[in-house]
Amino acid sequence: MTTAPVRHGIVAGIDGSDSALEAAKWAAAAAERFGEPVYLTHVVRGNSDLASLGDDEVATRDAHPNSHAFLDAAETAIRDGRTNLTLERRIRQGPPAKALVEMSRTARMLVLGPAETTEMQSVFVGSNVVRIANHAKCPVVVWRGPAVPADQDDRPIVVGVDGSDLSDMAVAHAFEFAAFFGAPLVAVHTWSEHSSLGGYSEARRFIDWAPHEEHEHAVLAEALAGWSEKYPDVEVTHSVQRGGPMKILLEHSAEARMVAVGSHGRNPFMASVVGSTSQALIHRAWCPVLICREG
Repeated sequence: MTTAPVRHGIVAGIDGSDSALEAAKWAAAAAERFGEPVYLTHVVRGNSDLASLGDDEVATRDAHPNSHAFLDAAETAIRDGRTNLTLERRIRQGPPAKALVEMSRTARMLVLGPAETTEMQSVFVGSNVVRIANHAKCPVVVWRGPAVPADQDDRPIVVGVDGSDLSDMAVAHAFEFAAFFGAPLVAVHTWSEHSSLGGYSEARRFIDWAPHEEHEHAVLAEALAGWSEKYPDVEVTHSVQRGGPMKILLEHSAEARMVAVGSHGRNPFMASVVGSTSQALIHRAWCPVLICREG
């Protein structure tokens, strides 16, 4: 008999960039709300086996000078005014995506800076952010957008809902975030003529779409059933829109605190062929993106 791992801590990937510092600040704010420690983690690139090198295990800071400098800057950035935050620094060795995916097995959440590539570059040269989001065993937040202090951010959390199991996971995490941050929640369900009837027909021009839209409202209501009872303080808005989920969720991201979606973990090439809402959001959203997959 196997048991699920105890998930603990919010891992923030630190690579020395300014965007990683902003992601670390976001991770610290989330850690405070969730009552979790934050693990500032820098991965030393290399081909050797993964090794966890905590500060207390490194004989001298000269061993990894850049790593410690990056972690010093991140710690300074997130310590400001946070007296109750539990923080640990970690240095790991190996391919960055592999190292962070390994940490995701027991973490509650991974938080990363924005993707360093465009969607097209991800297809041909790859992206660590996309690799991690596609393979992590816990939810991954990709930080994007302007830095807004948590106590001044009244924007809603947006969750994409399609009735799938992965969507159900996104709904669960979105409600949890909304409750912890005291944010309203907008549940977005999209539909199109193609998904409703399939194929093209001239007769579609004369169809009364009202019954189809009523059905889509019912799909959204069923997907959200029970969550408002579990989180009665979360203000929920239902949004059923006609169109593609990628375009509509990107539009919502412009006025959202965070967008949460499920992900099938398609590689960038397959995503470019069949489309991937999560990967479009990773590269183009105007706010942080929460990617949920089966662990």
